[in-house]
Amino acid sequence: METNSITPNTTINGKTIAGIIILIAGSILLIDQLDLFMIPGWVLSWPMLLIAYGLYLGGKYNFRKPIWIYLTVLGSAFLLTDNITDADRFVWPLAVIGVGAWMITRHTNRVKEGNTFTDYKQV
Repeated sequence: METNSITPNTTINGKTIAGIIILIAGSILLIDQLDLFMIPGWVLSWPMLLIAYGLYLGGKYNFRKPIWIYLTVLGSAFLLTDNITDADRFVWPLAVIGVGAWMITRHTNRVKEGNTFTDYKQV
């Protein structure tokens, strides 16, 4: 049996994605330097870089690895404290509370057996 493909197999490799990201970043920087559009200062700040990189990693790994959450939340916290007066009075205590709640609720001791999770490892 013969298989005819109507559309060619076009895969986008990592170098192409990196090139597109660099083109977009360069375009934004050029627009900012030429004052063509008003770009707020927080868009080109380092916390936004953390947020963008976190979202990039999330998309790369289909949001399965938790590193994207860490980077996005950390970037958001720094962005809030940089742009809102006295935001650090509530952002960092909330961050500590969030980390504590996450440590309490995570379930790392469970072992997967078949399709169910149990609390004990099989000896």
